Amino acid sequence: MTPDQFLIFAQVLPEPLLLITSTGEILAVNQAATKLFSKTSKALIGQQLSEFVTDCPQKVSDYLRVCAQSRQMILGAFTIHQAVGEGIACRSQGAVIQPRSHDSPAINLLRLEKRTSNQFVVLNQKIHALSQEIQQRQCIQLELAQSNETLKHTLIKLQNALESVQKEKMSGLGQLVAGIAHEINNPISFIHGNLTYASEYYDDLLTLIHLYQQEYPHPSEVIQETIETLELDFLEKDIKNLLSSMMMGSQRIAEIVKSLRNFSRLDEATFKLVDIHEGLEAALMILQSRLNPRTQYSGIEVIKEYGELPLVYCSPGQINQVLMNILNNAIDALEEAEKLRSERSASPESTQNHSNRIWIRTEQLSDRYIAIRIKDNGNGIPTQIHHQIFNPFFTTKPVGQGTGLGLSISYQIIDSHNGRINMMSDSAWGTEFSIELPIVEVP
Repeated sequence: MTPDQFLIFAQVLPEPLLLITSTGEILAVNQAATKLFSKTSKALIGQQLSEFVTDCPQKVSDYLRVCAQSRQMILGAFTIHQAVGEGIACRSQGAVIQPRSHDSPAINLLRLEKRTSNQFVVLNQKIHALSQEIQQRQCIQLELAQSNETLKHTLIKLQNALESVQKEKMSGLGQLVAGIAHEINNPISFIHGNLTYASEYYDDLLTLIHLYQQEYPHPSEVIQETIETLELDFLEKDIKNLLSSMMMGSQRIAEIVKSLRNFSRLDEATFKLVDIHEGLEAALMILQSRLNPRTQYSGIEVIKEYGELPLVYCSPGQINQVLMNILNNAIDALEEAEKLRSERSASPESTQNHSNRIWIRTEQLSDRYIAIRIKDNGNGIPTQIHHQIFNPFFTTKPVGQGTGLGLSISYQIIDSHNGRINMMSDSAWGTEFSIELPIVEVP
């Protein structure tokens, strides 16, 4: 029991009460005790009780020793001398309220009474009840501390289990993406490669047709009708455009396949030198359908401000997971902001005047670190929960739409790379996540 805890209980009682050690040092006194001694609490605290007793000091030591050896309320008698006037004969009643430990002596609660009446019995009961209540409170505090420790360990186990599930989920997604990319890559490579030959064959046939037209400028009536029916002049121009469009489409598919393979990274070492921009482009490619305009949303503009970055030594799969989590959260925030604007506004035109944007900026901070900054112009995150966003299971999304593990896992991944991840947010301009990664492996 601390002196402050003692005063909380003792100040409301009219009896003189002292908190003293088994050696007689006064730790705390209530107001009634200061009146009895005719001294301030400052003058009493830290002094020996024997200094204020007219009886022999040994009597005080013997009494406190008996108190320290017993768990019952022990009666005693002292004569307290004051600076002015005669000594005051007092009955005392004391008990140990905190057992002796290896570091400190036992602490006793001592009550002094200068009257002899039935009130003494009533006050004795109050002191005894107070002592029991203090002991009960200490037991409850101990039980609560033990329960909190048990809950803490249970939460850590649950967190680890869910994180393992999340990692397995991402690993399964990576395997699926890699499989799809592999299956698409073979036929699209065949199509893309043959389009070049098809374009060359078309040019050769077109040259031959022009040569026939030069050599036989007056074809038969049947050939002339067929040329008019097929619209040969149109075919000459449109086939070239068609082959060019097919070439562009196959190149786009090849880029998507490359992004999918970069995202999965299953065929690469755990840590290696990586182009961060490839990971960003892969994540954006996968999220493209969420960035495009839809029936309920006007779409999101991505503004890229890429700087010159060296290759970074990291686990590409894990860093891609972090980038995917943060970009997903930014898209969720912008969609929620647009939904709120449409609900609050009567006219759809007012919501269309606000453009949803995500800024992605990269830069080299020094010869040791690079930075990735992802910012959205949504409604921001309330200030009162800034300190909780990286906590496991904490989410601002509705039930069923978020596990509360995305940012927690992202924080652990960046921390395992000896990097840093921070967040700044304001309702006026949105939210920005900043990731700093070491360029080379940090021991």
